[in-house]
Amino acid sequence: MRVSFFLSVWLLVTIIFCGQVVAKNPEEILTFKLPSDPISFQPAPGSQLANNYCLICHSAEYIYMQPPHPRELWTEIVHKMKESFGCPIPDEQISPLVDYLLSQNSIQISPPTHSVQSEAPEIIADQPQSFPGDPRNGKVLYERHCPTCHGAGGKGDGLIGQSLVPPAANLTLLREKSDTSILDTIRNGRPGTAMPSWKDYLNHSELNDLLSYIRTLSP
Repeated sequence: MRVSFFLSVWLLVTIIFCGQVVAKNPEEILTFKLPSDPISFQPAPGSQLANNYCLICHSAEYIYMQPPHPRELWTEIVHKMKESFGCPIPDEQISPLVDYLLSQNSIQISPPTHSVQSEAPEIIADQPQSFPGDPRNGKVLYERHCPTCHGAGGKGDGLIGQSLVPPAANLTLLREKSDTSILDTIRNGRPGTAMPSWKDYLNHSELNDLLSYIRTLSP
């Protein structure tokens, strides 16, 4: 199976969960739609393997949006994740993981949506190019979520960073990028790449903290 297939599925997942918030008055109360909770791997023997190894690179939605695969194809996919993308799964765990993925073939999950309120939009027109955050907390978030692709120092040299198509971004070269642009990429992902959306996993304050830390990576 070609790498482009995996990227196409991932892009579809990213696009589905992207949204916009528009307001003329930043003081007004906004109501908008968003997923209630990220989709998670369903309980079954082997689900912890999926949590441990599959979530390194992509969300559970990636699995549940694929058509049913026979055992041979799931085995091929897992081996490709290990051999081409550096997934650290031990050989003896591949078969149990394939058993789990096979058991999920008939499960289709659609996260319900509900209305939530926000006191103000997170990004508004003419907003100053500054999003105050705590880089110390941002460093914790970065070390938890980002090194696998972007590397410990943000140079795009993580475990699978250079194996992606295109390779993971070098975050030390973002000096000329505006805060708005970087924050938008973190929130909504980057179409055409493996960069996912984090807006359903990190709150507004955490996004700003992560942005503040990323700013420290530029010379």
